[in-house]
Amino acid sequence: MAEFEETGSQRALSRFEITRYRAGDYFSVKDVVAREEPLEVRLNGSTLVRLMRLPVPGDDELLAAGFCLSEGLVSNGSQIESVRCTPGGSPAGAGEGEPRPTGVSSGGSPAMDLVEIRARLNEGAGPRPEARTVLTGAGGADLTRGFDLAGVTVESDAVFDAGVILKMPDALARRQEVFRASGGAHGAGLFDPRGNVLVVKEDVGRHNAVDKVLGYLLLSGGDPSGVGMMFSGRLSCEMVLKAARAGVPLVCSVSAPTALGVETGRRAGVTLVG
Repeated sequence: MAEFEETGSQRALSRFEITRYRAGDYFSVKDVVAREEPLEVRLNGSTLVRLMRLPVPGDDELLAAGFCLSEGLVSNGSQIESVRCTPGGSPAGAGEGEPRPTGVSSGGSPAMDLVEIRARLNEGAGPRPEARTVLTGAGGADLTRGFDLAGVTVESDAVFDAGVILKMPDALARRQEVFRASGGAHGAGLFDPRGNVLVVKEDVGRHNAVDKVLGYLLLSGGDPSGVGMMFSGRLSCEMVLKAARAGVPLVCSVSAPTALGVETGRRAGVTLVG
């Protein structure tokens, strides 16, 4: 499979020549696929995590901030002092004496993009002994911290009509441009009780898509208690935990919940619709 020119200026997509089979015949066609490239997130000067993500301009800051929120490192936007993105700012194998993973593109192995966050952390959320690498299909939650929900209680007076919720899967799908083009991206979005879609983000990893919309909520100063979240992945314990730590009272998905996801929602006060 030979890659040719990337589609326009859309960094999130690449085009390939592939062999397709149909009705007994093999033939060559041009196909569009979603990209995944590495991102390093540094928090207060130390590497926090390395993520494989969909490289969409402007989304890396949201992803990094949302990761900090969903990991319980920060709780509100006032704790974020600065967020700076540097494309290609973390050369593979350079700096801090650590080996760095790289992505693959038509030009070989590019430098890893970098987001640097300065923030006042929650009490007890100190620096971690070593950075993690989270691959596309892997979960993002730090399991060494378990699913401690002490102090995590979502309170909300928002009421979401069933008719509004039932419209959200189509509303999400209409805004998933990368998925429509490639079939290779998850989506997540936030909506209000009136059915207004506030934001939709996509990523090759479902955890990343959720972190992006939570990062939007954090950095925009929105009220988490008045929004619901719709996304395309399973309602697992990790996804519900992310919503709970962000203060989002309603999490909906086109897929089903897991037993631990249901239990996490019950304990934290998050309503699940799957």
